[in-house]
Amino acid sequence: MTNVVVVAPHPDDESIGCGGTILLHTGRGDRVHIVFLSSGELGVKSMPPGDAGRAREREAQSAARSLDASGVDFLRYPDGKLSSHIEGAGAALARIVGRETPELIYLPHEHDAHPDHQSGLPIVRSALRACAGLKPTLLTYEIWTPLATHYHVEDVTRVMGRKIEAIRCHRSQVSQFAYDRAIRGLNLYRGVTAGACRYAEIFQTADPHCAEHPQAR
Repeated sequence: MTNVVVVAPHPDDESIGCGGTILLHTGRGDRVHIVFLSSGELGVKSMPPGDAGRAREREAQSAARSLDASGVDFLRYPDGKLSSHIEGAGAALARIVGRETPELIYLPHEHDAHPDHQSGLPIVRSALRACAGLKPTLLTYEIWTPLATHYHVEDVTRVMGRKIEAIRCHRSQVSQFAYDRAIRGLNLYRGVTAGACRYAEIFQTADPHCAEHPQAR
């Protein structure tokens, strides 16, 4: 069994970026724990932030059940301002990472267009500095901005339908933007160009300690 932690700046990032891979992990008996850095409280235009955050946490819990995740944590740092909370969020994440002892951590890639997504890697690095002896592999996923290069491909064809179901659990988001349609198209494209399969998710490795990526292959 492999211990896995998925870091998501907002509820829905986990399902969009690596929902298929989560299902592959849980399907073979791996333990997957999801950590939401914020509750995405600014992401529902029709609701006040407090109500929106609570609604999105409920959606995230529903999606996590759909993905067969072992559990979730909500750190509740401010949506849209994660870059101002690197050390605090890192310390909170360190407690979870120390408990879960992951061999793999999934997180958004650092060049994604959303500033909160860009903050994921600095937060994870901050957490790992506090977890002496832990040396997980970091795999970064794509959300808003497609990756320019990739290091790892997962064939998610057989679980693609369940991934879409998990994305649709985030009803407040899918009602505003058709993420289910967009990601089906992206994963189809990745399957054709990267995976030699119907649907694929791709990942880039990140160094736990420095800002440079190894050379792409």
